[in-house]
Order: sequence, then C-alpha cells, then structure tokens
Amino acid sequence: MEILNDDVSWMREQTKAFQDELKLLDDNSVLSNDKNTFTSAQVKELAELYRVRSIELRKYIFDLAKKQKTANEKITRIHQQVTELNGNQNTAMKEIVLKVNASASTQATFKCSYIVTNAYWTPIYDIRAKNVNEPLHLDCRAKVVQNTGYDWKDVQLKLSTANPSANHDRPILYPIYVDFFQPDYYRLKLKKSAAPAMQMMEKASSNMAYISGGLEDKVAEQEYVDGLKADDNKVTIQEGDMAVEYNIATAQDVESDNKEHIVGIQEIEMPAIYNYHTVPKLDLNAYLLARVTNWAKYNLLAGEANIFFDDNYVGKSYLNPNVSSDTLLISLGRDEKISVKRMKLNDFSSKKLFGQNIKETKVFETSIKNNKNTAIEIEVLDQFPISKNSQIEVSLDDMKDAQVTEEYGKLIWKFKLQPNETRKIKLSYTIKYPKDKQISEAN
Repeated sequence: MEILNDDVSWMREQTKAFQDELKLLDDNSVLSNDKNTFTSAQVKELAELYRVRSIELRKYIFDLAKKQKTANEKITRIHQQVTELNGNQNTAMKEIVLKVNASASTQATFKCSYIVTNAYWTPIYDIRAKNVNEPLHLDCRAKVVQNTGYDWKDVQLKLSTANPSANHDRPILYPIYVDFFQPDYYRLKLKKSAAPAMQMMEKASSNMAYISGGLEDKVAEQEYVDGLKADDNKVTIQEGDMAVEYNIATAQDVESDNKEHIVGIQEIEMPAIYNYHTVPKLDLNAYLLARVTNWAKYNLLAGEANIFFDDNYVGKSYLNPNVSSDTLLISLGRDEKISVKRMKLNDFSSKKLFGQNIKETKVFETSIKNNKNTAIEIEVLDQFPISKNSQIEVSLDDMKDAQVTEEYGKLIWKFKLQPNETRKIKLSYTIKYPKDKQISEAN
C-alpha cells in the first residue's frame, strides 16, 4: 500500500507540472502588442507550436488521471481487506463453563448445545403446475439467517418448527366487569398509535423458527412416498408430538452475515382439483385455484410462495396452512383470458315510498366470458347485505342457480364455460326501512 501511495503522490506532482506549463502557454498565447509585430508565417508557426504542445500536455494529464484512478481503486480494495481482517480479529470469543458432579472418578465425553436468538429460518416455496390435469409440484426450501458472530462451516442443520422464544405458559382467563363507559381519549389515541408496531413484532415473532446443529446418519435418496420426496440435501423428516424436525445430512455453510441462505428441504407432489374463482364486486379478474385435500400430512408452514404455471413465472403468493378447513386453497394467479364484468342495472333499480317505509331495489348483472381454447369450471362469489336492525328488512329477489348462505349474505354460482362462451348472472335484492331513516351498506 505504501508503494501505491508513493505512486499516486508522484503522479500528482507530474500533473501539477504539466498544468503549470499549460498555464504558461495560455498566458503567452497573445501575439500582438505595441512593441512586436509578426508576419503571417510567424503567426502560423507559433499557432502550430502552441497547438502541438498543448495537445501533448493535455494527453499527459489525461493519462496520469487514469493511472491515478486505477491506483486509488487498488488502495480502496486493500483498505477493505484490511478492515475485514481486523474485524475478524476483533470478534468476541465466548466460552462455556461447566460444573460437573460425579459419584466416582471416570472419563466422559461432553456434547454442549445452546440457544442463540439471532439465528432463525423461514420457509419459502416454489409452487409449479404444469396444467390443470396434473398434480401440483411443491418445492419446499428454507431461508436460513444467522448473525451470531461465528460462521457455520460444514454443519449438519436441523430445522425445527418449534419456537423457543414463544411464550409457552398456558393462558389464564380472568373475570371481566361491566360498567358505564367513560371515554379516555388520551389512552385511546396511545393505543391506536402502538397497534401497528405491535402487529409487526408479532408477525416477525411468528415467522421465526428454531435451528439447531448436530450430526446425522447419511440417508439414501427416497422417491415420492405419499406424495413426499426428500431433497437433494438428503433430508429426513421427524414428526414429534409438538413439532416437526428436518434433519439435513448434507453439510452446509452459513456465514454470520445476517443474509438469507437457501437450503432445500423436500419436494412434494400434491393431487389437486383446479377451478377458477372470481369476486367481481371487488376484483374483475378470475383466479385459478388449486384445492388440496388431506394436506395436513405434508407438515407445511406459512410462508411466501413463487407461483409457476406451464413453466412461466406468474407471481408471488402466500401459502397459509393455518386454517381449520380440510381443504387447502392455493391461488395460482389471475388468468387474463377470462373476461369478467359487473354493472349495476339502473333501469331495473328503484327507490320507492310505500306508506311509512322506503323500498330500495338494487339489481346487478355479472358477465363472464371464456376466451380460452378449453372449457373451464368457474365459481362466482357475490353478496347481499345483512340487516343488523329489526326495522330494516332485506329480501332476495333474483339469485337464480346460486347457492345462498343467509347468515353471511353469501352467494355462489358454479358452472362450466365452453370455449368462447359467455354467461350472465343477475343479482337483485330489496331493502325496506323507515322513511325517516337513512341506511348504509358497510362491512
């Protein structure tokens, strides 16, 4: 580094000398004055001399600037390497102190394990569907992050779904009391401002899982068994009463850099039933859904998923197995070849006065067209309002062929669309309420 610094200093001195000479030429570039006169031949000769020497000097300065830049880049790289080496030397060393009691003198081998809080893993998935006639292919991987201060070299990872940082105390139900409400605006405002931060902390905590290290026996590659196949990292899966452990036999390197390191876990083939789903009241797009039954045996965790269909990247989704339903729904993205439109039919909608009440009728029409070359199964979800007051009555007028769930105000139409076929469905409902009142429809 000292030699490079000397070279840079010498290049600076050379550059200064060339710049001084160039300035001297510039200062003496005026030819005519009161004492001296020059012929045209002399002017031409002097101008050519000035041009040639000026170009030479500027070329020297330009070349020196390039060399100086290269030398400075080398000096910067050396500084970075020295900083990294000093950082490794200053890494804090930790020790474990054991107190051992023995009834008699003996020789023993101890294996120590400990928990660190600045290491975690989260699942990530690649969901691939070749077409709607083949099973889903789920590639399960782990994003391992650690910032313990020690690089993990050639370690056998054991990924566990257990979370030691979670609160494992049973919940205690305390009595609640009812009294007249007295608003405390300061406390309410404080609670609202703290809510987003608490939600972020809870989400981060729920995404953390447990990592431990240990030696495992080598296992042979397995083909799909009940839809599961071990990853190339030779993973064995142990399912306990409270958690699932993935033992990765292939040695892994995980640096202490607080960056994500991807580790393969397992591949899963899941039989699925495919159909399209649309909610035109909220979104005029049709989404391809894969319905997976008996999904609990796959031991899935909630995590981000990259969606691929027909070998094309569709986008990102979120796999959430934390549901009580026996069917897991996986969204494979929207299909632009299915056209969905929804409009209010104002000509058939009305608002009329009947005695002491108002009857307000709303009519909507949804149109779905299949622009694909193959037939599709699709379900259309819509809703009607639910009364929360005995003075407000809601009645369905037209919901032909829909499955109705009264308590949720939910309507579902399920049908098959042939290529280039268009289907129109109509929803009509009437709300009756006192004429001296106003109503609003809200979630």
